[in-house]
Amino acid sequence: MSDKLRVGYVPYSKNLQHPGDRRRLVTWAKSSVTELNIEKPNESEILFLSSGANLSFWMKRAKQPVVIDLVDGYLGENPFFLKDFARNIVRSLKGRSSFGSITFSRELKKACRGAAAVVVASPEQARDVEPYNSNVFVILDDHTELDGARILRFSKTIPGETSKSIFWEGFGYTLKHFKMISKELDLFLSQHNYKMLVVTNSSFARWGGYIGKVKTIDLFEKWFPLSHDSIEIIPWSIEKVIENASSCDFAIIPVDTKDKFANLKPENKLLSMWHLGLPTLFSNTDAYTRIADAVGLREMCVVRNDWFKALDKMAQNVNNADMHKAEEYILKFHTRDVLVSKWQNVLDLVLSKYDKI
Repeated sequence: MSDKLRVGYVPYSKNLQHPGDRRRLVTWAKSSVTELNIEKPNESEILFLSSGANLSFWMKRAKQPVVIDLVDGYLGENPFFLKDFARNIVRSLKGRSSFGSITFSRELKKACRGAAAVVVASPEQARDVEPYNSNVFVILDDHTELDGARILRFSKTIPGETSKSIFWEGFGYTLKHFKMISKELDLFLSQHNYKMLVVTNSSFARWGGYIGKVKTIDLFEKWFPLSHDSIEIIPWSIEKVIENASSCDFAIIPVDTKDKFANLKPENKLLSMWHLGLPTLFSNTDAYTRIADAVGLREMCVVRNDWFKALDKMAQNVNNADMHKAEEYILKFHTRDVLVSKWQNVLDLVLSKYDKI
């Protein structure tokens, strides 16, 4: 591949700091010393479209092979028509879809059929995209930006000592999953005198950012009547994630598995907690269950009604939590070099196929 290869990219964010940018294609670009063409992406030999792009707009104008980076399981959700229609309206108002597509699923399927390849974030997502494209690649996010937390965590730890703190981080719109375990977690925090550090948005938009806002503190005061004073909400930044994760005993990732869209999420969140060096309790989504079985940590995978029991057990054995298996998995399957190699493979295969046409 020529050093002068121009790679066009339509990102989530112009500064490429959105997680869907910096943890995915941008990781490859930095490692290969390639400057992504985001100002005039069509003036490139290959065009990558993030999930934040107006797919139909760019697909119509592309003269080069197009690769779609699809990080969410939209094609496996099968939403009812009004939800699918509303999603397309909201995305269209934000310039990320086309009104003429009627539903977002319709736009996405058409784009996948026309793309040279589609990159997804899990085998579960790949299964749902394969009917529309024969070139589907699975690439996870790069979480090596969080690795510094392990050093901080171990430097602070005194054998036998616990901080009695639980860690969670994420976007505000994913806080809804706390509601599912609120009674169990509220009781646990109050009975065991634990704190919970939540690194997230202090407020976030609802309904796609067009109708109203939600204050994070209001949700926790509503859902955690016994323990909301033990919950600290910390504005999100990478520095705050690393700093606060390093002082916690373990992390939790509750996911309402009845939410089909959430259940199709990949294992990225779990792997990020392992990069932070944190033993983690997580819901039994399809991806998390697959990873738990592969790593040999099925005891950390929690079914819907077992959260209090799992939290209680973790609190009693936090110093003996087995992180070696998680570490081994990351070193084998989830280093930056592994991920960069996968992105390079996508480029090489697509460009070699295109050159033969």
